[in-house]
Amino acid sequence: MSTLLSVADLMRLLDPMFDSMLTPRERKTLTVRVEQITDGHELFDSDIIESGSTWLRWAVFGEDGGSGSLQLAQGTREMVLSVQGDLQDFLAETTFAWGELREPSDLA
Repeated sequence: MSTLLSVADLMRLLDPMFDSMLTPRERKTLTVRVEQITDGHELFDSDIIESGSTWLRWAVFGEDGGSGSLQLAQGTREMVLSVQGDLQDFLAETTFAWGELREPSDLA
């Protein structure tokens, strides 16, 4: 059975992760878009995410990054942890957090 998830639901799941991984200053500058991988079309709150066909694009302090494809088959917890790993990789390569390893929170 596949998980149906709207963009608004996705953001509710991801907000605690962003809060735990980013400093308050970083969090204030964060912008996030959910896009279709094939054409970059932005999805909005009521749009339904199809597993494997969408990804996140974000910017923090003007530096761009993003996630791999959003995979829902293993459940939302695994998807959040995957995005968290992508965010950690992004942070470690930015000018504002170069080389930092941020301890992830237990998001269960």
